[in-house]
Amino acid sequence: MKNYFLQSTLIALLIVTQTSWSQDVGFGIKGGLNLANLKVDDPEASYNSRTGYHAGIFVRGKFDKVALQPEVLISTQRNVKDMGVLGTVENSFTYLSVPVMIKFYPVSGLNLQLGPQFSFLLDGEQKYETSLFTGTKDIKDSYDNSDISISMGTGFDFPFGLGIDVRYNIGVKDINNEANGDETKSELFMISLGWNFIK
Repeated sequence: MKNYFLQSTLIALLIVTQTSWSQDVGFGIKGGLNLANLKVDDPEASYNSRTGYHAGIFVRGKFDKVALQPEVLISTQRNVKDMGVLGTVENSFTYLSVPVMIKFYPVSGLNLQLGPQFSFLLDGEQKYETSLFTGTKDIKDSYDNSDISISMGTGFDFPFGLGIDVRYNIGVKDINNEANGDETKSELFMISLGWNFIK
């Protein structure tokens, strides 16, 4: 885990160095809501999303109508499976996520976004609830300690510093660590508000 954290930090620092050569450099904070899900090959094991959150920092280097925006976020992702008369199972994950977004500005502050997101699993917990008992267990080892997603979306950067982003992330790798488990990929919808301190 420490190696993944070090690698993501080095990548972010390298990108920050590159953006320093841009025409317009920004730095700020952002946060918002997550709606996360797990896409499982077995339709009987489907999950429903639950609300989580994300918060972190970003750096933006803008070259005319194109910008490079790396971010470092702490992200909670929750989902639940309804097992009928057997009750429910709810999963909660905490990730350190590093999106690296390319933003294209067709008009003013309106932008289209596309890029990879690298995520590193910090914690995983499962809560189960039936008519007879409830409990929790650690499920971090049941899932891969890293995930890679393709992130796409849109947003608007206001000239006074406020920014709004809406993104959809789709996982591209199997994150199920169980030997006989079904292929499982992440799915995440994000709504963010940010503030750029360098206007």
